[in-house]
Amino acid sequence: MEGLLDVLDFLDKVEMCLFYYIEWCVKRSVVNAIFGGLGLKKTVKTEFVIDDLKALKIAAKLFSEFYNRKGVFEGYSMPEYVLPRNLKEGTREHALFLTYVISIDYMTDAEKLWRKSRGAYELHPERFTPEEILKVSPRTVETFVRKLGARFGSGAVKTWVAISKVLLDKYDGDPRNITKEPLGIVDMKKRLNDFPYLRGNKLSNFYIRVMGEKGLFKVKNLEELDIPVDKQVARFTIYTGVLKLLDKQFIGCAQDNPLRSLIEGAWRQVAKTLGTAPWKLDEPIWTIGSKLCSERKCGKCPVEDLCDKTKGGTFKENTVIWRKTLD
Repeated sequence: MEGLLDVLDFLDKVEMCLFYYIEWCVKRSVVNAIFGGLGLKKTVKTEFVIDDLKALKIAAKLFSEFYNRKGVFEGYSMPEYVLPRNLKEGTREHALFLTYVISIDYMTDAEKLWRKSRGAYELHPERFTPEEILKVSPRTVETFVRKLGARFGSGAVKTWVAISKVLLDKYDGDPRNITKEPLGIVDMKKRLNDFPYLRGNKLSNFYIRVMGEKGLFKVKNLEELDIPVDKQVARFTIYTGVLKLLDKQFIGCAQDNPLRSLIEGAWRQVAKTLGTAPWKLDEPIWTIGSKLCSERKCGKCPVEDLCDKTKGGTFKENTVIWRKTLD
């Protein structure tokens, strides 16, 4: 087992180095170094446009169908809201479970991660506590998080250990104590700077949304929290035609600007018009993006009649490779 973990650690490091190198290239528009075989050229500035009317029509229909659990949403619950059978909602244990699983919900199959985590918690609830994580060896933690489905096992260990230390040192081992008194979103994010991965743009919004909605965080202005932008939300926004590419091509990370700010802004404006919080659009949009858009299962989609079915966009992990096509 030790030898296998060493090999997996090495592969983790190779994969992480490659991933961050690609990100580095993308951010500096030198992607020919990676994607030269695709015939893509260097892009310095790319122009987009938001179709506000389309966004409003899509959001209104999705919002109604999702929160009334109609059509494809009938009987559906977001994976983070389905609890292990031996976990009581609103407790310290609930807050810890969400904290640890969300911290590794990055570049992995979210549905599978949450399903495996629920099963693991029902057998070993103590393994989702900071006391146990710091007591056992890093190898034990690594074996555990790999079985859950963490993308980078060695990195996940460091994340869980760091989170555990912060929780015990500053918050008596209870994430709910991060907001003993109500905090605004800006101050919340400052506190999350101590937590690996949870401080990122996507996961911080996701974490605050889940913890706030379940009453585990006291957030003053939760209604102002933006939609967490990941590849599923970006995919949906691009494929539907809410975000349109005006130039010939674009290559960039879905979670970075310009895409992140454009997508956040589009759904923020729609939410304001509908009189709801932007993050409330995350659940239906993410669900359609992950379950239908990812496999182009348009026939089951509740907004197919409003969708442009944009072609030319592909996703390599979190990187969007988007070339304008002639329909």
